[in-house]
Amino acid sequence: MGPEYLAPHNHPSSPKMMQRSRALHGGGGGIADKMFPGYKDKIWARLPQAVKEYKVKGENNKFESDIASHRTWQGYLLQWKALEKGFVPNAKFRKPAVDWRRQMERGTMHYGRWYEGPNGTDYSPGNTHDRLTADVRAPFTAAEWTERQNHRSFDIMKFGYVCLAIFLAYRVTNEWPVVWCDDRKEGVEDQSE
Repeated sequence: MGPEYLAPHNHPSSPKMMQRSRALHGGGGGIADKMFPGYKDKIWARLPQAVKEYKVKGENNKFESDIASHRTWQGYLLQWKALEKGFVPNAKFRKPAVDWRRQMERGTMHYGRWYEGPNGTDYSPGNTHDRLTADVRAPFTAAEWTERQNHRSFDIMKFGYVCLAIFLAYRVTNEWPVVWCDDRKEGVEDQSE
């Protein structure tokens, strides 16, 4: 039996489709491939046809099972990703404010207070008009005063007077029990009769 018989392409019972393809790298392989060049192909050529079919089917089944596993996990992951979309913050409920660092960078920072008056003071040096002490008699403008009167709450003094009137009316109209203390000694009858 010569080397031409051991070559896989010359073997009489090896169809072309059952030959393994391998990449030929210079200096690749292990020590056995250096000592016996092409030994894997020679072993493959010597294997019976049933063993070759079994090995090829095993590799194909492994590949197909990996694809099926991937499809299964992909279904779960896509469901989770679809669920994650519901956790995205809604722009409808976003905080309608920008922090002061971004306002400074954008040039939109307003150095003032939300309770400033019509004078537009920002409490910086030279611009500190305090309208509550500057005009004690009229701290609000006429427009502000009419606006504040629209949102007036119930007067607590009137409520207190009503509660006091109800209490006094209750005390006046009801009978109160009177407890008399009997300070007479036992066995002694009243002599005043």
